[in-house]
Amino acid sequence: MSHPTIVNGGYWLSNTAGKLPASNIDATLYTHLFCGYAEINATSHEVTIPSTEVSHFSEKVKMSNPNVKTLLSITGDSKVFSDIAKVPTARDTFIKSSIKAAVNSGFDGLDLQWLYPSSPTDMQNFETLIGKWRQAVVDDARTYNRAARILVASVPNLPYIEKNVEYPGEAIKQNLDWVNLVCYDFYTPAEGSSAGNTGPSSALFNRNNGSLSACFGIESWTKYVPATKIVFGIPFHGWAWQLADPPEYDVFSKASGPAASDVGYVIGTDGQMEYSEVKKFIGANACKGKNIPNDPRFGIAYAYANATWIAYESESTIPVKIELAKQNQLLGYFAWNISGDDDVNTLYNAAKTNWH
Repeated sequence: MSHPTIVNGGYWLSNTAGKLPASNIDATLYTHLFCGYAEINATSHEVTIPSTEVSHFSEKVKMSNPNVKTLLSITGDSKVFSDIAKVPTARDTFIKSSIKAAVNSGFDGLDLQWLYPSSPTDMQNFETLIGKWRQAVVDDARTYNRAARILVASVPNLPYIEKNVEYPGEAIKQNLDWVNLVCYDFYTPAEGSSAGNTGPSSALFNRNNGSLSACFGIESWTKYVPATKIVFGIPFHGWAWQLADPPEYDVFSKASGPAASDVGYVIGTDGQMEYSEVKKFIGANACKGKNIPNDPRFGIAYAYANATWIAYESESTIPVKIELAKQNQLLGYFAWNISGDDDVNTLYNAAKTNWH
């Protein structure tokens, strides 16, 4: 297993190609780029690449940076992953076809997006899956005299889903190059999440609920795997709430679900908002509301005007997160996803500059 000394990564999704074509990515900013998505056929269990944007991704980004490592992200319904992991023939088909897809499209590695194993049996099968996957990439490299594919899995903020459903730390250490820590989206305005109150969606600290914070996630995961096997995530999107009582503008103020788009900026129907759109909101409401670039209680930024309240990452919050990662000797960071940044890569440059 060839272990990188640093990961300055970013995710690119094919459905954002209209805004950010792969050929327009400044790949010199990154050591690793993740491309989404490959898909799983629920019947045959084969991994397939559904679009030319994905199949030609590596070719395009390596034109500006031949040294960037590219990884093919594999998505699918959690039940499909569960079924594949528990049946040996399905598992073998998945593994062989994933390696074939990566090799044929020039990807240096694979990223397993099983979000998430949800039972003790799932975790046992996850352990078996990554062990068999590692052996397969080693055998492939030996047979064809080429570099072994990098193997990564995306994991939640905590190394356990619930009691007795824990990630297999030793198996991860032995078989994966690293894990991508999804330490954001703790609070969202979607129904069933935090619709009734605003929230620090990508909290670094959280005095209200410590487990819903990146700091707690890093501390927890380093008890399971070495810090040098952890890459933590930075969201390039925020979340917008509709305030229930507009004079109250603080974190955890009462809300009534997602806010709506207005002239000059776009908010998704679920309340998600790209950083580039947050900047437009702030500009459009400079005289009507307020922008807090860094709330040190939570390590997030927030902005509000009228009845709209937005939690997001800023040039001020990202350096604090990077510093914590460096202090904990993590392998690096990844951005989700890079199309959410503005035209001059403000957020990614804040991360990259402060990492070095």
